[in-house]
Amino acid sequence: MKLNNILLEKERVPLITVSEKKLTILIAKDGKRYCAFCPELDLVAELDTLSETVQDIIEAIRDYAREYSENISLYSKSPNRAHHLPYIRDIDSCKNDWELMNLIEVRYGRLQL
Repeated sequence: MKLNNILLEKERVPLITVSEKKLTILIAKDGKRYCAFCPELDLVAELDTLSETVQDIIEAIRDYAREYSENISLYSKSPNRAHHLPYIRDIDSCKNDWELMNLIEVRYGRLQL
C-alpha cells in the first residue's frame, strides 16, 4: 500500500447524514391505546400497541399516496386535498420502507381533549 492510501484510510471518519423530514407522526397514549396522527395528510390510526399503531399509520400513508396518485386529476383539484400533492410526490419517490421512514419524523406527546 502506498503511504497516501494509508493516510487517507486513517483520516476517514464515519458520517451519518439526516435528510429533511417531510411528514410528521404525532403519537399519544389514550388510556390503554395509542393514537398516531399525520397532520400533513390528515390521517389517524389507533391501536393497542405502539408498534402496531406506527405500522398502521405508515401503511395508511402508503395507501393514501397510492389512492391519491391513481386519482390525481380529482384529488389535486380538491380544496381539502390539493395541498397534499408535494407530500404524495415525495412518498411516491420512495423505493422502499427505509426511504419512506426517512421522510417521517415521529414525535411523542400527550392527548388533550
